[in-house]
Parts: sequence; structure tokens; C-alpha cells
Amino acid sequence: MRQNNSVRSGRFGRFFRINKPILTAWIILSILLLSIFISCSHKNSASGAANTNGYLYQMFNSFDPRSLLQNLGNNIIPPLFANLETSRSTLVTATNTFASTSCSSGNLNAVQAAWIAHVRDLKKVEPFRFGTTLSSFSKMDPFLIDYLAEAPPSSGDLDDLDAFDDPSQDFLSAQTYIVGFDNDAKGIGAIEYLLFSRAGANRGTAPTCSDFANAPNGRSALLKALVTNYSVHAKNVTDAWKVSGTNPLGAQLATAGDGTSATFPTSGSALDAVFTGAVQLLTIMKDGKLEIPAGLSGGGNGSSPNTDRAEFRFSGQSFQSLIDNLSTFKAIYTGNGTGVGLKDYVKFYSPTLAGEIDAEIAELEIHLGNITPSVSPSDPSTAWGSSNTANFTAIKSSITDLSELLKILNTELAALTGSSPISGGPGGDGD
Repeated sequence: MRQNNSVRSGRFGRFFRINKPILTAWIILSILLLSIFISCSHKNSASGAANTNGYLYQMFNSFDPRSLLQNLGNNIIPPLFANLETSRSTLVTATNTFASTSCSSGNLNAVQAAWIAHVRDLKKVEPFRFGTTLSSFSKMDPFLIDYLAEAPPSSGDLDDLDAFDDPSQDFLSAQTYIVGFDNDAKGIGAIEYLLFSRAGANRGTAPTCSDFANAPNGRSALLKALVTNYSVHAKNVTDAWKVSGTNPLGAQLATAGDGTSATFPTSGSALDAVFTGAVQLLTIMKDGKLEIPAGLSGGGNGSSPNTDRAEFRFSGQSFQSLIDNLSTFKAIYTGNGTGVGLKDYVKFYSPTLAGEIDAEIAELEIHLGNITPSVSPSDPSTAWGSSNTANFTAIKSSITDLSELLKILNTELAALTGSSPISGGPGGDGD
């Protein structure tokens, strides 16, 4: 019996020595197949597999973000800022024409249309508050900084604007008058107020030429002063991205890490800036542009909407702002058909999460499209709150979609990569 066991042991030992490479390859293949199976599982198990996937990534691969950064810096972002510059110039021209001539419904409509076109372009560059442009963005669109406290301009800011009521006050007087204002009273929202609302007791009612009867002085002069002030900061931003400029931000983003970019010393820091901007964009959309004005923040049920906290509440552009925001997030994520996008980065870590983001974006597009503006753009109360059943359902669904996107990007992906969650709160220089 012992002899037979010894013989069998010897045979097994010879078999193992002969076939050891095959067995080793089989073990490695089994590990790889297991990792693929885990990464393709449902999202609820994706977080559980995070350490495994992240460990295998660190062992066997590395993601080079340069292709993504090149696509963003060369193809996706610069055209958005070129559009912003074009609409900025149009807004200035339309305002100057309006403020220097007798008002007619036609030229009032023209400057309102120019403002709307420019705001649509502004919302499409919202996540790209990089480097030296951060301070200018804070002056252009203070809502990005203050949405947790108020929707600029606040009622007090509007009172200050209305106090410029002497019909003899000219453009220079208006420029002097607004010097001491804080950013909330001088940004894009303050311009919206003058263009889309009457003053004082009639606040919230659409203006007519009677509100600008003293052009070029009075309220017309104040409008021109606000647009002139805003335009300086907007041009600082668009110049920083101008392709023909000196060391434009797009080129710096595309060449991050090669030693020539002052703003992005490494490709990792550039990728972090893009990723953080995307997370902040989704957070502002969810918290500042939907939950707070809908009366759903802090445990609210929507029965008491905070309509004065809605972005662009006087022009009726609140929901279009969200659609424009999403179009840019989608371009960042997909690559916009011009090259690599953030999706390639997510897919590198987890194809499952990448697919889930695709699905959430598609759902969010549908739900945002189901929200209708107020019957009267200057009266947002008809668009917000639980009393508007159709809108309320679409708003809550949109919030759910945004929450899921943030969970995937900020929690599950962070777990996979072994990084810390990204703050989605206000960022920037509020001075």
C-alpha cells in the first residue's frame, strides 16, 4: 500500500513539474476572468468590487488622460468660449443701441434676445472656471458661488438698483453708482432684472418702453453701465481661451504636464480640474437650480417653493439653463464626437459604471425636457412647487437622475480609483 502511494506521489510530482507553466497560466486566467465578471456586475455590487478592480488596475494598467485633455483643450472647450465672445459683443452692441435711442418694442426685444443668447452660451462654459478666470467668473455669475444663500441678485440688491431713479442721471453717474455694489448686484442676474422686470412695486412684471422713457439717462444708463461692467470680466474670460491668444487655456489643457502649462503642471491636475468642474456642475444643477427653488431642500415637500431663489427667474430661462448645462456635461463625458471623453476614463475602470452614466444622461434629458416654463416668464410661481403636478414630477425625476450621476462619479468611481470624493459645493473667489 505504501509502495503504491509512493509511486502515485512520484507520478503526481512529475506531472506537476511538467505542467507547472500551464497551471500557472490557468490560475492567472481565472483571476482575470473573475475580475471581468465583477466589473460587469450590477452597480450595487460595483462598489463592493471597488478594491479588487482598483487593485488590478494599479497592478496591470494605467490610464493616460492626455487624449482626453487634448480633445477638451483643442476641440470641445475653445468653440464654446468663441461663441460666448460673439454673443458678448452682440449684447454690448444691442445695449448701446438701445440705451442711446428712444425705446421701441423692437429694440427692447432685440436686447432681451441678445441677453438670452449670451446666457445660453454662458451656461455652456459654466464648469470651466480654471486658473486666472476664476475671479472673473465670480463677478460675471455670482449665482455659482452664492446659490446656497440666495439667487443673485437678492431683494436688497434689487432695491439698490431701483434706487437709481433720477431721470437726469447719465451713464457716467450710473458707472459711479454701481462701483460700491457687491458682485451679486452687478452680474448677469442684475442685467436680467433691468431687462425683464419693472421696478419697485411692479417688480416681476414685464417692462415696457415707459420704464426706459429717459434714454440715454435713467434706467437706460444704469443698464448700459451694468452691461459695460459685466463685459469687461466676460472678455477677460474669453480672451483667456482665445485660440490666437498668448498661451491660451485650451492649449495649456491640451499640453498639461509637458512643462509649458502654467495652469496645469501635470496631466493629473488637469484631469482633476475637469472632473471637479463636472461634479460641481451637476451639484449646482441639483441643489441650486432644482431642489432649492422647488422647495425640496432641507426636508421640504414642494408645497412652499422658493421661487425667488430660481436662477434667471425674471426671464423664464431657469429650465433652459439646466438643459444648456447638461449639453456641456454630455460633451465632456462622451467626447462630443471629436475624440476621447470622460466616458473613456470611466469605462477604463468600470464598463458597468460607464453604461449606467449613459442611461442616467438619457433619462435626465427626457425629464428636463418635460419641465415647462411658467405661463408668464416673469412669474415663476406657476412653474415651481407641488401644485404644478406635471412639472413637479419631472423636477423630482431630474433631481433623482442628478443624484444618481453624482453617486456614480463621486462615490463609486472614487472608490474604484482609490481617490477621495470630490466636493460639489460652491467654489471660487467670491470677493
